[in-house]
Amino acid sequence: MGASADGAKQVAAGLSLVCLLPLSNLPSMGLLARLTTLGVLCVLFIVVVAITSAAIAGPAAASFEPPSLAHDPLDALKLLGTFSLSFFIHNCVITIFRAAANPQRNERNLSVSYLLVFFTYAAVGVVSNVCPPLRDTAALLSPASKNSFLAIPQPPAMAPMLLIARLAIVLQCLTVYPVLLFVVRAQFFTAFFYHKPYPGPLPVLVLNLLLVGATAGVTIAEVPISDVLRFTGAFASLVCVFTVPALVQWRRGGGPVWARAAILVGLLAMGLLAVVVQLLP
Repeated sequence: MGASADGAKQVAAGLSLVCLLPLSNLPSMGLLARLTTLGVLCVLFIVVVAITSAAIAGPAAASFEPPSLAHDPLDALKLLGTFSLSFFIHNCVITIFRAAANPQRNERNLSVSYLLVFFTYAAVGVVSNVCPPLRDTAALLSPASKNSFLAIPQPPAMAPMLLIARLAIVLQCLTVYPVLLFVVRAQFFTAFFYHKPYPGPLPVLVLNLLLVGATAGVTIAEVPISDVLRFTGAFASLVCVFTVPALVQWRRGGGPVWARAAILVGLLAMGLLAVVVQLLP
């Protein structure tokens, strides 16, 4: 029974990716940007679920004990991959803003988006650690937690909200996934081959098929989402957050050669550290 259920989930995930392919082939961001409004509402509801769960559970005494407050420094370094992914995703905003109807508002909108992202990260992170579901601090480190906060056992009173929250996550993925594919192919084609975000339907379709195949493979293999985030973040940040700025600084930066070389080596070292740490057990 369990095997058939897992197989059904994998098939459903694969079909969802295939159904999203047409949206990912759109030449502009206009429609996709409007769809993300639904995704934003879903994120806000999930934050409400996390805060409600914390309010029902209440603070756990174990959350304030030394084992919970002090972790292995290596674990903190592994988070560098996830944090770097957030910087990489925020860099994608530049591509999204090209479709803005009122570009003069981009600075204000970017500031608001950063504040909201900080709120969602901090709110869920703090309340779930101080007030874990059922006051079970060990559940936060369980294998189930590597996929979703909603996978952790919750109080029975949370059942209706959890059902809606799982639906919200599905809707969020359906709206955000085409946007991510759009950003990746726009930056890829602009930087390497055609020097424009939409070179034509055939190149876009081929690249999207490769990207969809890769994400479908990860989904079918049931790789924990936390591992996907930290490895993707580490490798993406090595290229986009550290290497590219380092090379730009080296070529265009002023000052003595030794100072530019120090910046280059320092940035590359940080990027490589983020990748190497993820490979450690």
